[in-house]
Amino acid sequence: MTLRPLIIGDLVVPVPVVQAGMGVQVAKSALAAAAARAGAIGCISSVGIGSLTGSLVNYLNESNKKLAQEIRLARQLAPQGVLAVNIMVALSNYDEIIKVCVDEKVDIIISGAGLPLSLPGCTVGSPVKLIPVISSGRAMSVILKTWHRRYQRLPDAVIVEGPLCGGHLGFTYAQLAAPATVGIAMLLADVRAVLAPFEAEYGRRVPVLGAENISTVEDVHAMLALGFDGVQIGTRFFCTEEAGIDEKSKRFYAKATSKDIVVINSPVGMPVRVLRNRLVERLLAGEKIPFGCPFRCLRACDARAAKFCIAEALTKTLFGDIDNALLMTGCGIGEVNNILPAEEFLAPLTKLVR
Repeated sequence: MTLRPLIIGDLVVPVPVVQAGMGVQVAKSALAAAAARAGAIGCISSVGIGSLTGSLVNYLNESNKKLAQEIRLARQLAPQGVLAVNIMVALSNYDEIIKVCVDEKVDIIISGAGLPLSLPGCTVGSPVKLIPVISSGRAMSVILKTWHRRYQRLPDAVIVEGPLCGGHLGFTYAQLAAPATVGIAMLLADVRAVLAPFEAEYGRRVPVLGAENISTVEDVHAMLALGFDGVQIGTRFFCTEEAGIDEKSKRFYAKATSKDIVVINSPVGMPVRVLRNRLVERLLAGEKIPFGCPFRCLRACDARAAKFCIAEALTKTLFGDIDNALLMTGCGIGEVNNILPAEEFLAPLTKLVR
């Protein structure tokens, strides 16, 4: 079997894979560059990218400075690769982070955790490709209509996240309890139907990438067989040598099984799929974990009502404090049982490139 490259405008991606932009320093320059060298799209997460001390002093400036540094380093490590940055709509510094990406001339901006309705307006005059992340045909319709009315443009590609994804989920608890009712193949059909009239008007096809439960090369092939143009992979990359988190966190992921997965309420107002640990058990028991709000990093977070600080919990993952960490995961974690270089995971796909 051979792989067809993923074509996004004038970008040719030999391996039709996006390495997901996992936040709070999981996906930085080292991981993104490794994925890009393998022929995939390497992605840096803009969430929590600064140092802890610098972020406490000036979160905005620290985030901008460190993101620019990581983009430049990734370019040095993979000068011929395709580089993306993931930017959550929920970020309080959303517009500023977009400006950094434009100034640093990244190839792609990927944006979800909310509808990126203003994204084209922040990138006027830039050749950067724009890829929204959605979980329904309805969300796709809102973005398409808004972008058409305000900016007269289409997305350059779309990522469809299904109900078996990790991290923040764009589904209700009822849908997550019955994922077959919103299966990824159904979502693809819905999104394609919504895209069709806009593609006809603009005279071009929009690539659609699938994301959920992809932990093996076989999973990639299965997703492509459904009709997706490419895939996004997250959970598998937690257990790579280049992931920015502590080795203890990586080992915890590698030992986890599907029985360790649970969905809880996130302070950003969405369900979030994570691994069960002491922090999660406390939250499930109704406990409120005391915290300050040192960063004010999420505009969607109501710190007064939140049961815990997600930034603080993800920082614990970064430093390997397993008991107090929030360990986001997809449903395929049971297939991830070793820590390996990212390029080694992608190598079987790289060999299939025409």
